Amino acid sequence: MEKLAGWIYGRLEAMRRKPDKILYNEAVKNDLKALEPIGNIRQRQKEYVIKKLSVCCSIVTVCVVLAVILWIKDVIAAKVVDNSIDRNQYGDGAKSVSLIADDGTRTYEVPVTIEERQYSHVELVNLSGEAVAALEKSILGENMSLDEIMYDLRLMRKINGYPFDVRWYADEEYIDCDGKLVRNTLDSPKLVELTAILSCENFELEHIMTVRVHSKAVQPDNRERIVKAVQEMEQVSRQQKNMTLPSEIEDQSIQWRYKKSGTGLLFLIAAPILATLIYFSRDRDLHMQVRSREEQMRMDYPEIISSLALLTGAGMTVPNAFHKIAYDYKRRREQCERKTPRQYAYEEMLLAVHEMESGVAQTEAYEHFGRRCHLPDYSRLSTMLAQNIRKGVSNLPQILREEAADAFEERKHTARKLGEKAGTKLLVPMMMLLGITMVIIMVPAFNTYL
Repeated sequence: MEKLAGWIYGRLEAMRRKPDKILYNEAVKNDLKALEPIGNIRQRQKEYVIKKLSVCCSIVTVCVVLAVILWIKDVIAAKVVDNSIDRNQYGDGAKSVSLIADDGTRTYEVPVTIEERQYSHVELVNLSGEAVAALEKSILGENMSLDEIMYDLRLMRKINGYPFDVRWYADEEYIDCDGKLVRNTLDSPKLVELTAILSCENFELEHIMTVRVHSKAVQPDNRERIVKAVQEMEQVSRQQKNMTLPSEIEDQSIQWRYKKSGTGLLFLIAAPILATLIYFSRDRDLHMQVRSREEQMRMDYPEIISSLALLTGAGMTVPNAFHKIAYDYKRRREQCERKTPRQYAYEEMLLAVHEMESGVAQTEAYEHFGRRCHLPDYSRLSTMLAQNIRKGVSNLPQILREEAADAFEERKHTARKLGEKAGTKLLVPMMMLLGITMVIIMVPAFNTYL
């Protein structure tokens, strides 16, 4: 991916209007320089951007591959072989699938629920009903009266306020047991007996109603006819291993396929969004490293200034004291290899020592040291050391001791603030624990009094 990221970087850099926000972000440059002041900062920034682009390319590639795999899976899974759908085994529950019916001119979305395979007849009529007077009114639905049935009836199994279960029997040539009109059109109205059996424990009451069925007021469209045909095939084949879908409906040829999930498209949409978020989040992580560096340097400042005060007070010159502190850190780091975490303040001191050894004037090296640290405390220290070299300060050890005392006070204040911040972060989990404790105490108490 790094080669691809490098190619993308080259293409961006070759543009007439270069995207400076991506290639030459000033904030990123300053953060990289703060973390590692030596070396070619332009080259490091280029490597950093290429590394970010490499991560983004990896994410986009993974999302595109997943999208293609899911798309291929959808295409393969969309085929209904021999108009047959496997049922779930007994005990696995019903299976719901979304199918697309194609009659050659249009496609129709048909949701199909296929019940689990049944090895014995299961009675699913556990219903409730209503008193006879309320029953005749409630079953009408959109119909005006029992003498003019042109819409499906509402054959409820239970009516609120009455303890009866209701079972329905009808001439299924015209009305099924759910109250749906079987035929769309009739040559003439038909008288049909509709029987409701109201039962409650050992009590049963049979109530027979005569209804006059007319042609449907609203004729079903092609989709409804397809849905009805599928439901009929599903009911007929419940004891078979497979359900065969109808291949023809009213002399129209139907072709079936599974509805595509479209999950792959979501990955394609999410890929650039995710890549963009990660690209800019890397800059935020880099800036957090700089903030962590500054925090560490503030905590190390009292120790550094105290060591300088101690060594200069013992008679050592400022450059020798500065060199000793830097080389002591270097020796500790080499002895412990990678076990000791990197201490940025001492690294900056070591870099200043190397500058002096390479021929840079002491005053300039101290000033460079203060500027690289980007903190007021170190700027003040570098100024004191540079002035000592230029003018000579007789009471420098005393000044350093006073500075060390102030620095330790500041360190205590900083530690107190960090403690308060940690306490604030712990407030939410403590409140959660308090809530759990209250529940543990109060639930048994409530159960005792109930």
